[in-house]
Amino acid sequence: MAKRDILPVFPSRANSVIMKQRVLAARRGVGLLKRKRDAIDMKLRELRRIRFDQDMHGDEAMRNAIFSMAKANLLGADFKPQMVSRSHVATVSLRRTEIKIVGVKLNTLELETKGVGAFPLAGLSCGGMQVSRIRDSYTKALKALVEFASLEYQVRMLEAASLQTNMRVNALEHVVIPILQNTYNYICGELEEFEREDFYRLKRSQAKQLEAKMAFTELIKTKNMTDEELETYIKRNINQTRPPAADTPFDQEQFEEREVKRRMREARLSLKQRREQERKEAIKRGEPPPPTSFITTHGASLSFAGRQRDPRASSGDLYSTKRMLLSSGPERKSASNVTERKSDTPPRNSQETQRRSSQMSKDVVNEDPPEES
Repeated sequence: MAKRDILPVFPSRANSVIMKQRVLAARRGVGLLKRKRDAIDMKLRELRRIRFDQDMHGDEAMRNAIFSMAKANLLGADFKPQMVSRSHVATVSLRRTEIKIVGVKLNTLELETKGVGAFPLAGLSCGGMQVSRIRDSYTKALKALVEFASLEYQVRMLEAASLQTNMRVNALEHVVIPILQNTYNYICGELEEFEREDFYRLKRSQAKQLEAKMAFTELIKTKNMTDEELETYIKRNINQTRPPAADTPFDQEQFEEREVKRRMREARLSLKQRREQERKEAIKRGEPPPPTSFITTHGASLSFAGRQRDPRASSGDLYSTKRMLLSSGPERKSASNVTERKSDTPPRNSQETQRRSSQMSKDVVNEDPPEES
């Protein structure tokens, strides 16, 4: 699109509305001008037909007037000296009136006569009848000529108005409206481009906010981790693939708290049953039974009183159990040192100790999590 095909305007919403209104106004104006042109053409054809008829009538009137003059001269009616010797005010005049045809101003000429004539006594001596005939015939011829002149003037004015209206219609159709329409299309295209840029900028901003949120979440996760846990977490994240996009459909019921607790409870029960089965098989083979739980009686922090004192702990939370296991590490180390020192002496009441530890682990595993309000 060339620069001359559009108007030098800034692409904005206001200019878009203005250009749209100008296009609609131009098309409405073209319609009105076409109707005006058609009306002028119809009136022009009518006036041309009337002018042709009046031309024929004027020729006939002039022919009769000239013939009556020749006849009067032939019959000896001499009135020229009297006409020259006496001259008065003219009794015939032209009146000009203005009319409008489809908005075009036109002038109409009319012939007005006063009295019987300027020389009422002409032909009194001889040829009076011929003089009156000459007067009547020339008056009719003069009226026909005036009417023909008025029609000729109106036809010329309407032809000029029709030509001017046709030029305006062509200019609007082929110059003005295409420029306005191209300008409107240009503004709409630029506005759509601005909207796409804003949408892309918004999506980029949302992506940056999401990245910042993910980074903050990772920071919160790794804030209280030890060096070994942090190293393991980093290795696991490196090997993992990127998670799916947020708009990927998934079942939200799997992430509800009750569903998670139910799956954790089923996992603990299945683990307990598997350990019981392994213990029974080991007893049948005559081997020492494996421990049913890794929680020993030396972990005093796992008591119910200790769990109640810890506000972050819950009966169904594995992370709180892990936290208490880590906090009870020095006590287990001291208990293991005492066990190593006493390993030389034969164990007493080992079956009773094993039975108590298994009973405590069963109570811990079978304990239901408290219902949240």
